[in-house]
Amino acid sequence: MSLHVQFTTLLAMIGTGIVIGASFDTYAHIFHRSERHRLIVWIADILFWIVQALYVFYTLLLVNNGQIRLYIFLAILCGYAAYQALFQNMYVRLLQQIIRIVVTLYRFLMRLFYYIIVFPLRLLYRFFVFLLIATCHFVLSIGKILYKVIYVCIRFLLQPFIWIGHFIWRKTPLRFQAALGRFFHIGKGFLIKITNIFRKKG
Repeated sequence: MSLHVQFTTLLAMIGTGIVIGASFDTYAHIFHRSERHRLIVWIADILFWIVQALYVFYTLLLVNNGQIRLYIFLAILCGYAAYQALFQNMYVRLLQQIIRIVVTLYRFLMRLFYYIIVFPLRLLYRFFVFLLIATCHFVLSIGKILYKVIYVCIRFLLQPFIWIGHFIWRKTPLRFQAALGRFFHIGKGFLIKITNIFRKKG
């Protein structure tokens, strides 16, 4: 491996150590490890370090075709230490500001979405429900009024025939009334027998 490649690899690994330090702070601030279940933290930590290892290996592939030397790990540690000493406070403050901006923007967009889309749809839904209920009440009220009007009209139209029927029935001889009553009684009994026969067959 040439000196130029070694020097490039050294600088790349120092930069990789700085990136790993920044990535860990980003991961800790976003994921809130102390608030999560231990199993979830354990799985997330494994995935995080797998991603970092893949990042280191990809960087090595770009600078020296993936050759691993002892000084590579020392360079990564130096980069991580440099980040801790020189850049961490500045980066964490910047990261916190970015998180605040993102959270504020997210809340603003959610409120905007609610007042532009969700709230009008809720009002429209309530209006249609109110309109449907009001229409049903109106139709039922009209139906009751029409029923009463039709009932009164039919009763009024049939009242003369009822009076005539009552008059004829009162003038009918008692024997005929008794015979007609027995006829209806027999017919009623016959219908009951037929109904019972069909029930037994069913």
